[in-house]
Amino acid sequence: MRMLVKGAGVAGLTAAFELAGRGASVTVAEVRSHLGGNASWAAGGMLAPWCERESAEQAVLDLGRGAADWWDAALPGQATRAGT
Repeated sequence: MRMLVKGAGVAGLTAAFELAGRGASVTVAEVRSHLGGNASWAAGGMLAPWCERESAEQAVLDLGRGAADWWDAALPGQATRAGT
């Protein structure tokens, strides 16, 4: 299966990573001169479900925890958990 992912930000690269891991031949297209050229400016690109918990529903905390667990499994040793 051949797939085209438009955008080399966090979402695009994550999608490409997952698709390639499932056997797809993936091409990533990015209009900027470098990968992730406009990615993750919001919140410094961090997952902080515990900080969001104060004003968000339980689902936000649950999804954030799941996302943090995914990064740990996908890229062992590359994600840092500070406990905040």
